[in-house]
Amino acid sequence: MNTMSPDKIASIKARVASDYRNLDSREPDYAFSSEEYAGRRSRLRAELASHGVDTLILSSPDGMCWLHGYESRWHRAHSPVRWMPLQMTALRVSTGEAVHFDVAHHRHLLRLSSVVEELRLGDEDGRPMLDLIVRELSQRGWLKGTVGLELGSHVPNRATSETIEAAFASQGSTIVDATTMVRAARKIKSVAEIEALEEAARICDFGLEFMRHEMRPGMTERQAWGALVRGMAEAGGGPAALHESVVVGPIELGHAYSSDRVIKRGDVLCADPSGVYKNYHANIERWYVVGEDPSDALLDLAAVEAKAFEILCSQAAHGTRVQDVTDRIQEHLTENGLWGLHNWNGGYEMGLSFPPDWVGEWTFTVGEQTNDLFETGTVTNYESIVLYPMIDTVVFGESGARTLSQLPLNVLRAG
Repeated sequence: MNTMSPDKIASIKARVASDYRNLDSREPDYAFSSEEYAGRRSRLRAELASHGVDTLILSSPDGMCWLHGYESRWHRAHSPVRWMPLQMTALRVSTGEAVHFDVAHHRHLLRLSSVVEELRLGDEDGRPMLDLIVRELSQRGWLKGTVGLELGSHVPNRATSETIEAAFASQGSTIVDATTMVRAARKIKSVAEIEALEEAARICDFGLEFMRHEMRPGMTERQAWGALVRGMAEAGGGPAALHESVVVGPIELGHAYSSDRVIKRGDVLCADPSGVYKNYHANIERWYVVGEDPSDALLDLAAVEAKAFEILCSQAAHGTRVQDVTDRIQEHLTENGLWGLHNWNGGYEMGLSFPPDWVGEWTFTVGEQTNDLFETGTVTNYESIVLYPMIDTVVFGESGARTLSQLPLNVLRAG
């Protein structure tokens, strides 16, 4: 068997030591200011306190990132059973203290991205790590009273979640589902969050325009998708929480992956990305006719879709009943003979997201009964869909709403 010489071994060890010194010397790069994170913690504590929660266990990747900045691309969501997804942040509601539990080899990720004050890192997986968590929280007295878990999060998986619940209950915890409490605290976006969403929209616009100018008949859907992602990356965009679908065909294919289907002249191509900045997502979709100008019928269809945005933005002022506005959009579609031919028209909350989803908690739907009100600082997408989707990200304010994309609300020629 070939073995390295002592000199080569020493050289490798020196390189390893040097690289770790360089890593240790890197300064943290927090996405937001300490004041921003402190404000988020205060809002979350107030929401939890109003529901009688004593301790929150935050386990969703987006929830942890929102609260203290932690970024990791792997949360063991669908990993080997023995590698239990036990990364979590415990927040004591009465004092605001927070402690994050994670694997030891994530200490650099945590140091570089998270402002959390305390870390408890384990070298072992599975039950030993859970025992560490239970022991630490029990010693602090945080498992007495009401403990909120994010039961609506895909992390941890059901098997792990049930194991955690049983372990906490054995220490006297009363378990409640805090999913909607956490999401309620995140609904109204701060000025800093809206600025991040505005930058995400700029990135998305750049990617869509890059793809449009690169598009040629004979390309595949996947090649068009590659051009879109390349454009957003060159504009400073990050990876999205969902596949940025680029497909030929109507809305029924809107949840398909981009394929090796060859795009032909005259095809209608739909591109549905989110631009991403600091993990904040701005969803903007436009549809294109490839290699030729849109027909009058398609231009008329796009004009009807675009009018819905005008109605929404002009009427959705703070405190306005959602249904008053959506009823007007429904009337508009009916007057133009398209109600019943439409697909889903509505919006869902946009914000900070990680895979596998960028669809946020708060939603509204044209044609649905609701008592909800529009609120300043809420950010959603709006999907105006009759056959082909037209989507933009919308920020709601005191006197109305505004779309974030600078691209025309129209069908465009690509290539």
